[in-house]
Amino acid sequence: MKTVGLAPNPLKTDAVGLVKRFVVWLEERHVTPVTIPEVAATIGRPDISVDDDVIARSDLLVVLGGDGTMLRWSRLAAPHSTPMLGVNFGHYGFITEIEPDVMEESLSKVLSGDYHISERVVLCASVVRKDKPIATYYALNDVVVSKGPFARMASLRTYVNERFIVTYAADGIIISSPTGSTAYSLSAGGPVVHQDVSVLIVTPVCPHTLNVRSMVVPDTEKIQIIGECSQSESELMLTLDGQLGERLGCEDVVEVGKAEFAAKLIQFNPHSFYDKLQTRMRWGERYNT
Repeated sequence: MKTVGLAPNPLKTDAVGLVKRFVVWLEERHVTPVTIPEVAATIGRPDISVDDDVIARSDLLVVLGGDGTMLRWSRLAAPHSTPMLGVNFGHYGFITEIEPDVMEESLSKVLSGDYHISERVVLCASVVRKDKPIATYYALNDVVVSKGPFARMASLRTYVNERFIVTYAADGIIISSPTGSTAYSLSAGGPVVHQDVSVLIVTPVCPHTLNVRSMVVPDTEKIQIIGECSQSESELMLTLDGQLGERLGCEDVVEVGKAEFAAKLIQFNPHSFYDKLQTRMRWGERYNT
């Protein structure tokens, strides 16, 4: 590896401090480190400052932050097939792989080729207005179509491969990747799905019914959602990974499927999914009564 991108959450001082240390560590091993301008200035190394796109095209991208930081950088790095190593500075850190205290050991393994790549489904969401695509977005966790700010339900017609399935009266619909099954979808009652399973998960948010549950479909299929408008102007929102959003118009079609590329996350333990369920999400623990 010739170039390593270091992408910390700039608001986390411990993460920025670790970047400063590993800039020197990498240079001692004849590897070129690069980082974002804000962090490069903070650590007194303006010579390694580059744009986000250059960092995302590195031979290796080391992300130091929580799951939110991983989600942001995955959207930038996945189209370039850049392998990502997540260092957990967040709360759950379910998408990250290692803790900060083992970063040196882990980077040594990566530089020597001792690691495994987990390829994760990336969602592709297109907005179609009057039969014309107007926007395309990518998400690692989930695509959400949700109601506006008022406390009333939305009517959301849902199709799979353009075949009508159901109209949900609900606060919204979450379309999740397996990686995102432990995020918002889980909070809405969706299933926990192993990251290597090739599916999409459709989960309604607060549906007004007693007999609707999540639906799991092959990731070779495409899901279409159309919001029914009771007013002249739609209040529906499209949200990607909880970070990007767009206001939807009446009868806009949101089509979600698998992207042509995958996010490549570095792992050292192929069974870490189950370990993380236990250690980071406390799977199976009993609550005190």
